[in-house]
Amino acid sequence: MANTTFSGPVRSEGGFQVVYKNATTGAITTVANTASTGIVTNKYVKHVGFATGVTVNTTAGDSPTIGEFTQPADTIITDIKIFCDTSPVIGTGDIGYEVGTSSSGAQIVAAQTDEILDGGTTVVEHNVTVTALVLQTQDGTTAPASVQYTSAERTIYCNITNTVDATTAGSFTFIIEYVQIA
Repeated sequence: MANTTFSGPVRSEGGFQVVYKNATTGAITTVANTASTGIVTNKYVKHVGFATGVTVNTTAGDSPTIGEFTQPADTIITDIKIFCDTSPVIGTGDIGYEVGTSSSGAQIVAAQTDEILDGGTTVVEHNVTVTALVLQTQDGTTAPASVQYTSAERTIYCNITNTVDATTAGSFTFIIEYVQIA
């Protein structure tokens, strides 16, 4: 195989494959395979999605702009982080979050009322908050299905909560990592 550099777009009606060659055995393994539509069709490929523009409410409560992310069918959410795009300003109080399968739901990430800000007045721009996904019972006689998995496309709702009024709404982006399994 040769390395080639193109100055224009690379096009293929039959799709593309990314392969790995084992240095010892020479065996070729397909790592990613795209159809002519450009959609990855193999299992266990990590993707990243975003819910942007989620703001702090001017009155205490849920965000007036709850973020939405469309989780594709046959995927598992593996991680969610929250990035502060623009600093909010509030009276001394708390800023938290929740992520769920319904607006103001907390099925995927449990409500954390003061994890972004605890008794403060602002969040530093470019702050990153690491969330914890809701865990399912692992030692029951019948293990339940994971709330992070979906067999059908669905909307995930990302909410910022605050305990006191905000004078500057600020803006947050939820960064959602997920794996395609089928």
